[in-house]
Amino acid sequence: MPAMQHIAMNCIDRHRQEAFYTRHFGFRRARVFNPGAPDEFVMLRNGAVCMEFFDVPAGVRATGGEQPVGFKHLAFEVDDIEATIRALQADGVETGELIDCDPMVPGMRVCFFKDPDGNLLEIMEN
Repeated sequence: MPAMQHIAMNCIDRHRQEAFYTRHFGFRRARVFNPGAPDEFVMLRNGAVCMEFFDVPAGVRATGGEQPVGFKHLAFEVDDIEATIRALQADGVETGELIDCDPMVPGMRVCFFKDPDGNLLEIMEN
């Protein structure tokens, strides 16, 4: 069975997105495609998972987020959800409440928030 290799995202500010995912989720730049060209884009890697960030054309006014069909949210498993929430909040990220999912999945807790472009993210522990 093939494994998922990467997720590609169009970004209002590709550099801001790269900094956010690098700082909070441990991604590192793996490759730059078409360096210096108008259609330059980057690939970040964290273990076996990669993300590609593309610039949207100048003048596009939109935000990311849940779509009627397609993208809903990205979820990241973390070791310490409270420490992750504190780090996000220290960077000015507004996080939702910490949700205890213990009745459905013993020990699981989750929290939702948005990345700089408005895409909905989830962190989950256990």
